[in-house]
Amino acid sequence: MRVDRSLHIIAPPYRSATPSARSWCRCGHERTARGRSGVLALIAAHHAHPVSCPLLSRERSKSA
Repeated sequence: MRVDRSLHIIAPPYRSATPSARSWCRCGHERTARGRSGVLALIAAHHAHPVSCPLLSRERSKSA
């Protein structure tokens, strides 16, 4: 099984700590975020990325 993309979130167990996240796709799309609002925005962008990913859209057209 090949991994096309990855989302790694670090959420410390106490509320006063700063969460961070990294989103990666094999097409070269890579983003990082720090802070609650930044991480939430990165999660949304990570889930929206397959629509615009050139590699994933090419694979979808091959399988159709």
